[in-house]
Formats: sequence, C-alpha cells, structure tokens
Amino acid sequence: MMTRFTLTPRKTATLACLLGLGFGTAFSTIQANAAETAQAASYTKLELTASGSVQAPPDQLAASFRAESRSNSAAAAQKAVNTQVSKAAEQAKQANGVKYAISHYSVSEMRDDKAKNAVWTASQDLTFTAPDGEALLPLTGQLQANGLILEGLDWSLSPDKQKALQLEAEKAAVTDLKKQADTLAATLGLHVVRFERISLSGSPYPRPIFMAAMARSSMDAAPAPSSTAETQTVHASVTATVLLAP
Repeated sequence: MMTRFTLTPRKTATLACLLGLGFGTAFSTIQANAAETAQAASYTKLELTASGSVQAPPDQLAASFRAESRSNSAAAAQKAVNTQVSKAAEQAKQANGVKYAISHYSVSEMRDDKAKNAVWTASQDLTFTAPDGEALLPLTGQLQANGLILEGLDWSLSPDKQKALQLEAEKAAVTDLKKQADTLAATLGLHVVRFERISLSGSPYPRPIFMAAMARSSMDAAPAPSSTAETQTVHASVTATVLLAP
C-alpha cells in the first residue's frame, strides 16, 4: 500500500524554512572554515625543539648470577647446578626485601679430540633484586662464596619510578618549549597564537654496571662486594610547530 502525503501551504512554508535554515547553517560553517584557513595561512610558523630532564637516586639494585658446573656426566653436572640454584633460592628467601628470578637453563657437551670422555657443562641464570643494598650485597657475597658466578651488579630505576620521572621530564620539556616560543616571538615582534603538531619522546635512562663477572676461585674468604647508588637522569624532548601573529 502506498501512503501519500499532501503538503498544505502551511507545511510547504515550514519545510522551506527548515531547508533554508539547513543550507544557511552549512554555508556559515563553510565560511567560518574558509576564514580560519585564510587566517592560518597568514601566520608565521616556527619549528621548535625543547628538552627536559630530571634526576633522582635509583631505587632498585640487581645482581645477576650464573650457576655453572662441569662433569664427565651430564647428570652430575645438572645435579650440581640444581643444588646450587636451590640453595641460592633458599638464601634469598631469608634476605629481607630481596626478590629473585630463575631463568635460562642450558646443558652442552664439549669433546676434545685427545680426550676419551666428553665434558658436560650445565648452567642456569639467576637475578636478585632489592630496593637497596642493605640485604642484597651481603647475600651477593654469600652466593659468590657458594660458587655462583657474579656477572653483573647494577643500580636502576624501578618501572613505577621511571614512569613518574618520565612524566616530570616531559613537563620540563614543555615548559622549555613555551619559554622558547614566547622569547622568540617577542624578539620577532610577534605573539604566540597556538601550538600545533606537538610530539613528545623520551630517551632511555642509563643503567651503569658497577662490577663485571668474578671467578669463583677469587672469592675464598673475600668480603661482600660494594656498590654506590649513582644518580639517574631521565630525559625527554618535545618538538612542535608554533603559530605566530602580530
């Protein structure tokens, strides 16, 4: 069934009015956009790059170890490594505030043309972390004395602190950007209209390693290692296009 609508003179006038308003609004929008585009074309564009940085003491100390054993028997080499790792984990549980992670395990066979028997090597990596060295450094000395190889001892920023500092560095970079824009605009006899095309980026913070790998044989009756928590610096940079006008 087809429904027919009849337009009365009053309805016709109302529809015409609505259509007129619609076209009028669209035309006004086009005019406004055109005016804004024309005005933007008259702006002086200034490309700027600014930077910011913040410093803070590190809040995380990490000690990286490797448990390793060699034997003519693969089973014997693995048993020795498993024993070392198990003992290290138990010692870490007794150290206040120390967390540990046990990772990569490997077993390999080495043959010498002159040797009758193969030599098997088993190894596993361990990482111990703590907010300071009060408990971790003594534990590190104990683990070295137990035969584990210390491969690295370094301070760093925890993920939460790094994120907070990165935001502070970005704020400092934006502040520097605004200062540059205002200063250069005034020098040119202009003023800042607005910023556009702003891009922020950060740079990796340093993770200094204070101690390299140490042989097990050198740790007999040796004191625990020491490490100084050096200040960490977090950087950020910002680039932007600044629109200037008289």
